[in-house]
Amino acid sequence: MDRDGKPTFNINFHGPVGSYQYIENFGTLNQFKDGEYVDAEEVKEVEIPELLKTDEAKDVLGNFIYNRLLTEELQPIDLSKPEQAILARVISERLEIKDVWQVFGKLWNIPSESLRAYYNKALEQRKTLVFQDKLKNI
Repeated sequence: MDRDGKPTFNINFHGPVGSYQYIENFGTLNQFKDGEYVDAEEVKEVEIPELLKTDEAKDVLGNFIYNRLLTEELQPIDLSKPEQAILARVISERLEIKDVWQVFGKLWNIPSESLRAYYNKALEQRKTLVFQDKLKNI
């Protein structure tokens, strides 16, 4: 039932940008955020740093979007924090970004010190070796 007591038809699906729900009576696309669906208008726009707006950056980031590691808003898809840190480091190496932790910490809303700590943790984990190999092929 919708807000007016009318029956609704719900469709849940997962796409490259996240999880969505279409509600027929409302006719809006809602994004799954923080454990609940919110209206698309409530999802804040992500501010992309200038370093990631160059043609070279678009090419590099486009590969990660295509391989479903990043959304079109450059947000990680189903990656642990250590995997996010590894991805940030790989992207920064390819684009020669010096302030990797500040740039990606701001973009992904993670304190830069924490992102760096996640990277150090990732280097100690065996499973991140598989992830690093995957990134080499992208």
